[in-house]
Parts: sequence; structure tokens; C-alpha cells
Amino acid sequence: MMITEDSIHFLKSTPPFQFLDETVLKEIANNLSFEFFPKNTMILSQGGPPSESLRVIKKGGVKVFLSNDDEIVIDYKSEGDSFGYLSLLSGDKSRANVLAIEDTLCYLLPKEIIHRIISKEPLFGEYFMKSFFRRYLDKTYKEMRNKNLLFKEGEKILYTTPVSNLVSRNVVSAPLNIPVKEAAAVMSQNRISSLLLVNDQGEPQGIITDRDLRDKVVAKGLDPLTPSHKIMSPMLVTIDAQQSCFDALAVMIHHNIHHLLVSEGKSLKGVVTNHDFMILQGTSPLSLLKSIERQENTDDLSAIHNKINQITALLFKEGVKAVNILRIITELHDRLLHKIVELSIGEIGDPPSPFAFFVYGSEGRREETFKTVFRCAIVYEDNKTPAEKRDMEEFCRKLLADLQQTLKKCILPLFDTHPFGDHISIYGDCSDWQQRVLNALRSRDDALIATAKKFLDLRSIYGDKMIVKSLRKALFRQITGNYQYKSIITEYDPGEKSLVGFFRQFIVDESGKQSEQLDIKEKGIRQIAGALRALAIAHNLHETSTIERLNVLYNRGLIPQEMKNDVNSAFEFLLQLLLQSQLMKKEMNQPADNLINPDKLSLLEKKTLKEVFQIIPDLQKKVRGFLQEQALTA
Repeated sequence: MMITEDSIHFLKSTPPFQFLDETVLKEIANNLSFEFFPKNTMILSQGGPPSESLRVIKKGGVKVFLSNDDEIVIDYKSEGDSFGYLSLLSGDKSRANVLAIEDTLCYLLPKEIIHRIISKEPLFGEYFMKSFFRRYLDKTYKEMRNKNLLFKEGEKILYTTPVSNLVSRNVVSAPLNIPVKEAAAVMSQNRISSLLLVNDQGEPQGIITDRDLRDKVVAKGLDPLTPSHKIMSPMLVTIDAQQSCFDALAVMIHHNIHHLLVSEGKSLKGVVTNHDFMILQGTSPLSLLKSIERQENTDDLSAIHNKINQITALLFKEGVKAVNILRIITELHDRLLHKIVELSIGEIGDPPSPFAFFVYGSEGRREETFKTVFRCAIVYEDNKTPAEKRDMEEFCRKLLADLQQTLKKCILPLFDTHPFGDHISIYGDCSDWQQRVLNALRSRDDALIATAKKFLDLRSIYGDKMIVKSLRKALFRQITGNYQYKSIITEYDPGEKSLVGFFRQFIVDESGKQSEQLDIKEKGIRQIAGALRALAIAHNLHETSTIERLNVLYNRGLIPQEMKNDVNSAFEFLLQLLLQSQLMKKEMNQPADNLINPDKLSLLEKKTLKEVFQIIPDLQKKVRGFLQEQALTA
């Protein structure tokens, strides 16, 4: 089937075809054909015959993966991406499986045409040869196959070694004014997917990637002689070479970036990419993140949520710190909720005015566990006319109803629609929310007070983040300026009082009652989080996570180092116990909860738990002492 002029136009916006002149493009167009692959079609099979054509995805998407004892995802490819080049060029067997994950339409360029183009245009071949397949796959395949490295040892390697171990080469840089065509040639010659741009003093100013060339140059018809600094990303995210690979992965997920600079002192050591982690890690949170972002409907969101649990369970089994696992769970939950809101707005229409969809409680502190709880709400700006407010309220009702239907459809946990009372909604302007929270704090209702405290851990995940920042600032200002409010947030609900005894196999609380089950979150984790929240808010500090609050309080001299170290260790230990218990229950097909049976703990675990419950009262005493000092000096 001959390809039309529309196909030539498509190739002109697709690297590396856009670097070819019109004559070569016409030759390619005259030899192209279409091929359609229904969803779930295996296009290439690992160990099977080599590809006879280069395939360029016109529409749809494919998954590239290895089959060993487990499936190891290498990459996802979508519109404009190519595959099949290596086996086509070498004539060797296919190195990986390529599966259509959607109905996929490809252009096919025959092998003989590829060879002819490479002989005339060497940069065309260089573009493909820089791929991660050549850099990593061949040299790791045998080890992966023999030792099942990625699912048995890979996580330990990834999370216990410095990120510098992933850097395979020095940073390649170029002047700011280098034309984009020359920059692309440098990237091809060096087989890299990113190029650092530096000023006359050699100082990094920005970075350009393959995606920049495709989206900012080719797709927009930009002159190839345009200076590269016109398309660079100026925000350079950097990590120290001695930090762990996990820290690097978390930074990339948080910033949604695919390239991360690695520094050593004042100099740059190299660049790591998401492909580096995919190869070393196998089932990568980054690949899962990409899967979430490419969803166009809600059909597969339940499976994605299950995959989140599978990945984080794997991390836990391999010894990753509990606080780091919580960071990954929360980041992925954020993207999942963001996508659900985005799809819902696509159904009901755009909002009448700016708003923010936010989370609070443990999700707001970035401390979600295997027991998922979505605490969500909506806030919008003040100063609306009655008609504007009615329109906004109607939009919020429709959005929240659609979100609940989606969560129910995907068998995901529903959120509480009336946490502050049966007649109080979970949407409103900043003034509405201030009144609700302060009224709850002044009430004598323990449940409302507990909800108000959780609400103070609010964090935006969709929409205008400045609205949430304004709400937080207003709430903190009123609380820090009123001793009554500060006193209230240091008090603990009846269900959150610390343990005073640990005898034999039973927990004894202040009422004298014994129980074989301990709510580790209520009795321990939440008390540490609450004490640090109270102290942070009293000092008008806006960090949300427990560990962030602990670190900033210590850095400001508000907590001594010994207490900081003790609280950090106690918090990690309690999280470790909780995740361990939840994971064991999930593997036995039981619902994950926050209860542990102390009788099932080892002697060492029991001893450590007793020490932890001595640390918590010391922290609470520190918080109350500070507020008493403030009251005397006020």
C-alpha cells in the first residue's frame, strides 16, 4: 500500500526522519506500507525471527519486555516511536518481546531501504544505535536469565548502592547557541538521549532531550538552525552522587522527569535516565507512572492500583526503608487520583473558575501504606457572586459524584463525603474551609477535632496549587496567633493515648483493659505525626510529611539531635511493623488493616516496641513544654 503525502508530513515530525532531505523522504514514502496490530498482538517475540522492517508507530502503543521466570518491562512506546531496528540490522534473533497494548497502526520501512539510507545518511543509523538496548540489554541479559537478578537481587542493588554506580559516562555538553540540528548530531554521535547546554564558563544552564527535538522542533516546524537554548528545559534537577539510587528514582517520579543530573561536589559526574532504572529494576515505578499517564479511560485503573501494591510489596521484601516505600506509594497514588480527576473533568466539562483538588491526613503527609485511604476535598477562591458560587458548587457536586462512581467501578476505596458532619460538604471556598476547621477545633466532639487535625496536613494534587497554599497559610496564621488553637492541636483523642504498659503477651492501656490486638497506627504512628505537626504549625512551618517536619525542626534548633534520632528510628520501626503486618495479610487474602498481634512478635521486636513507647511521651512532653513557654511569654 502506497503512502500519501499525509504520511510524509508525519515522518517530517518524527525523529530521525526530520533530519533527512526531501528526496530521501520521498524515497522512503514510496516504499512504506501500513500494518495493523489488534490489541494484545505479539508483534516480535524474544528469541524469534529478526525483524524484516523498521516499524514506526502511527497510532497506538506497544510494550517492550523480556520473558524470564517473570515479565520484565523494558519500555513503552507510542506514536512516533520506532522498534525492530537492532534485530533488523544484525539479522540476529529478536532480543525482546514487543506486544501491542492498544490497537496499533505502524508504518513499515523494509530492511533494504534502511541499509540504503544508512549508507547515505550515517546520522540516521546513529540515532537508533544510541538506544538503551545496545547499552545495557546485551550485557545484562545472560545475568538476568541465569540469576533472575532483577526480581531477586536487583532491588537490593538498586536501593543500597549510590546513584553514581548507574552513571556509565561523563556528561556530554555543548554551547548554549549550538543550532538544534548540530545538537541532534552530537546526541546521535555520542549515543545519548540528552545534551547539557553550558555557558562560556562551562556552567550548566539547561538540558535538551530527544523529546524536546520531537515536540519543540519537529512538531512545530522550527528552523533546524535555531539556537538550542530556545528549546532547552532551564530547570536542572540534580542529585548528589553518593545518594542512593532510590533517592534518585523518587526525585525523578516527583518531578516527572526522565533525565537526572548526578553531581559530585561542585562538578557534574553524569546523567541517569528512566531507562537505566527500568533495566536494573525490572518492574519500575517509572514505567507504572507512564502507564497511568497514558490512560484514556478508567477501565484499567483498578489493575494499575493493584500493580502499585505489587511494586511496593517487592520493595519492602528487598529491605527498602519503610519511609521510602511510603514516598513511592504516595507519588503513584497522587498520579492515579490526578488522572481520575482529569478523566472526570473530561466527562463533565471544565470548571467555571479555578479550583484545587487536594488530599489530607496520611495521604497529605505522603505516608500512605498498603491500606489505602483517600481523604479528598475541593477548594476554590473567595469573592464570588452568589451566581458564581452556585455554578462552582454545582460543578463540585458533579465532579465528586463522578469520582465516586469511578472509584467504585475500579474497586478502589471511596472517600468520606461528609467528614465534618452530615450537612457539611467537602467543597467550598477558602473562607468556608477556615470556618469549618476552626469550628471543629473549638467543638467538644473528639471525632471532629481529630478530622480537623488531619485536615491541617492538606496538600494539592490537581488544579491551582496557590489556592491550597493560601488556605494553609490562612489556617496556620489563625492557629499560631491563638494559644487556644495551639493547645487543642497538642491534645490527643481518647483513641490515641499512649500505652503505659506492656506485660507478657498483652497490651494494657490507661483504662486497664487488655487486648490481643494493637492498632499500631493510632497508638504510635499517628501520635508521632500529631506531635510533630503541632510543633511545626506552632512555628508556622509548612512542611507536611512527618520526617520533613522532624528534619526542619531539628535544623532550626527546636529539637535536640538525640531526640531527633530517637523519633526518626521509632517512626521507621513502627512503619516497618505496620507494612510487614499488612503485607502478610494481603498475601493471605485478608484485608490490610492497622492491627498487629504483639504475641506474634519476636522477643527483639517486643523489646524495641517497648522502647518506642517510651520515646513517644518524651516527644509529647517536648511539644507541650514549648507551648507552655509561649503562653508565659505571650
